[in-house]
Amino acid sequence: MIQLNKLPKPLVLEENGTEWTKDLMELVNSGKKIPANIGGRYRHTQIKDAVKIETNEKCAYCECNITHQYPGDVEHIIPKAIYRRLTFTWKNLSFVCYWCNNHKSDYIDKSCKLINPYSDEIENHLQAFGPIIMHINKSKRGELTWREIKLNRIKLVERRTEALENLQNLIDRYEDEKILALKQIFKMELEENIKSDSEFSFIKKQYLKDRGII
Repeated sequence: MIQLNKLPKPLVLEENGTEWTKDLMELVNSGKKIPANIGGRYRHTQIKDAVKIETNEKCAYCECNITHQYPGDVEHIIPKAIYRRLTFTWKNLSFVCYWCNNHKSDYIDKSCKLINPYSDEIENHLQAFGPIIMHINKSKRGELTWREIKLNRIKLVERRTEALENLQNLIDRYEDEKILALKQIFKMELEENIKSDSEFSFIKKQYLKDRGII
């Protein structure tokens, strides 16, 4: 998980968000069934495109490249099933993978919130130890987040391990290279690995820090 920045609200949400919320809440308060064409307006193409840009098409939680596996979904940081009024709230929307979203489900506890990648300082709560993500500084929110969302699920750890093996191979090339021009190229490639658009940049950045590369 890395720090994310919220983009300006998409025009379609700026123009229609208040009315969409009004339509939705009228149905909620009347106890009527909510049709998909009303309840699912947050999936609008403009909104989806915006959250994909915000997250570099990665899951806001686990950093896997979502669109490499399936189209991906616009999801809610605070569950809409509990807080219906936040269904079309821009700061509550992000791009999340199927697995993280399923594990997160409708969890909400004001006394111990899951980490919000947009508003919380991630490095105050989580740290990477190789391919494993754990909480630090006795952060209960950090522990809750990696356990609840299952940020160390087997398939994810396997993919992270593969990413670190590839990174280590690049480190070896960089450290062994005698030709300056090639060494500079390898260094730039290492720097590319920790940019925000790189899959699993959180663990790769920590890996390079631990080895004194950055």
